[in-house]
Amino acid sequence: MRLLTTITAASVLVSLLASCQSNSSSKDQDPTPTAAQGYLKVNFDGQTKVYSDARISVGQMGSIKSLTITAGSTSKDYLTISVFGSTPGNYPYRTDLNIYEQVSQVEYQIHDTKFNNYKALLCPTTSDYYSTTGQVQLTEYVAGKRAKGTFSGELLDQNAEDECSKAGKSFSGEFSVVAP
Repeated sequence: MRLLTTITAASVLVSLLASCQSNSSSKDQDPTPTAAQGYLKVNFDGQTKVYSDARISVGQMGSIKSLTITAGSTSKDYLTISVFGSTPGNYPYRTDLNIYEQVSQVEYQIHDTKFNNYKALLCPTTSDYYSTTGQVQLTEYVAGKRAKGTFSGELLDQNAEDECSKAGKSFSGEFSVVAP
């Protein structure tokens, strides 16, 4: 009887330990949703944010197909990544207003401030279009099903007082979006 009590107590202890380990490991896991759910993870200005409402839309400008990945549900908190192309590959930020092929652009609204990879420079001696260096890498795209990729570069504060400033903030992340 004593042996049975010891074995039963040991079994209960092992079960409790397994349960505690299971609960603590779930707290330590990355909060990124699974690829089956779709997500967009962004690292910006020292902060990481995961959007679980990422979605994709497809468009066309003349002969140029485009993909737009959006996340965020309010006008004060959203991210839009546009890729002017529809095949896997690297899409550098658009640096010329006249070029819409094999390029990308980004718009990010957070904390009442809009950031873009581009802006119009309004300087005393010159006015011009300016874009930071960066890219979107589309690693997988299956039309009507899913898109996966990464992005990196810098974004410019559109509300900055210095309209000549080319100083940007570091920006990177990844996405895995499932078509509705």
